[in-house]
Amino acid sequence: MGRLGGGVNLPIGMAALLLKPRSWIAPYVALWIGVGLLPFQPTDLDIFFWPSAKIAVHGHPFSVYAAGGHALYPNANGPVSLLPLSALGVVLNWVGWLDATAARRGIALGVFCIFVILMAREAVAAIERLRGTPLIPSVRLLVYATLTLSPLVWQSVAGYGHIEQPIEIWLLLVAARWLGESRPLRAGIAFGASILTRSPVVLMSVPLGIAGWRQSRRSALMFFFGAGAAGAAIVLPFLVADPSDVIHSLLTYRGSLKVGAGSVWSLARDSSLETAVQHYDIVLVVAAVLATNLWLARGNRLDEGRLFAGMALTSAAFAMLAKTVWPYYFLELYILGSVWAFGTWRPQDGVVRLVLLPIAVSVFGLIAEIGSEQYLPLTLARIEGAAMFVMLALMIAWIMRFATREPASPAGIATTAVRLKGHGPERADESAG
Repeated sequence: MGRLGGGVNLPIGMAALLLKPRSWIAPYVALWIGVGLLPFQPTDLDIFFWPSAKIAVHGHPFSVYAAGGHALYPNANGPVSLLPLSALGVVLNWVGWLDATAARRGIALGVFCIFVILMAREAVAAIERLRGTPLIPSVRLLVYATLTLSPLVWQSVAGYGHIEQPIEIWLLLVAARWLGESRPLRAGIAFGASILTRSPVVLMSVPLGIAGWRQSRRSALMFFFGAGAAGAAIVLPFLVADPSDVIHSLLTYRGSLKVGAGSVWSLARDSSLETAVQHYDIVLVVAAVLATNLWLARGNRLDEGRLFAGMALTSAAFAMLAKTVWPYYFLELYILGSVWAFGTWRPQDGVVRLVLLPIAVSVFGLIAEIGSEQYLPLTLARIEGAAMFVMLALMIAWIMRFATREPASPAGIATTAVRLKGHGPERADESAG
């Protein structure tokens, strides 16, 4: 007999099966479909993504940004996530469900949760690389649950309809793995695709670029060449077909947006500083990203642990200083920060070091949900924005403190000190049994 969880006795074969993450894929997909069928307010999936996909379904795949035109708030995400959504739209149109809101949403969430699984799988593989040992099956399943059932995942993909975020983070994790395997061209291609999934990802060029440069100048050049080539190849057909709408949607619209919810810059409302922040908040974000990542990269060591710390800091800096902060902005910090926290934890660090980041960032997302209320009084919006700034600043300082310490060994939440034979998730699966 085997034992699973709180004293439940199961046959050894059944217990082993339930501890395999792949055993939970079908129930997980069914859960997402069920959530999608629930009645709730239209999300960005309904408001922005589906109108663009419908244009592709009806025979104009490179004119998808015409759906938003020159609206104040168009579809501001790259076309990568629209490719699988448009393919799904073709199927739904064939069966007559393209305009059936609830069924369409349920099926879309069921399809796109596959990218949540891919994201989690790549994240677990990264954690095992950082630790140098495979996680024991029960811990491995717990880590999968932490990544796939997080409130932030549900907030982003179901609550706000941002189906592009799991794709974006998955591609980022793949880029980090390939860069660590000294495959900078492949890493750059994955990174270029991630940028055209969600534009703030371009900030990740700082930690990834520094990591490539530390390998060699050739590695850095190949990485950025791959990113540029992939980005150009993906966006060029859309730019040729509809240059005006593409440029507005992906580049220029953001400057016209005013300071919004969840930002520390709400303290500058109705002042001359607000106008400057409206157009140049990204300058402060870039400055913070450069400062934190260069601090991590000082000295002669920039291992993969520090790379993930730098990627988490980059996400935190964007959420801390952007002129508008929505709850789903914290998903990147949650996933990348959890990879760093779980992958670099040692028993002597204590339990707080292991669980603080995922718990704290989940709380940030819930607080941001309150701050995003449309008719929140300005005084409360300022309090929330200032509080979020302070909490993120403390989180940044905390990550930098632990990330710059000398590495300790052995790892603490794995089985035996057996090095993984490969970096990819397939090899990690094999070594974990």
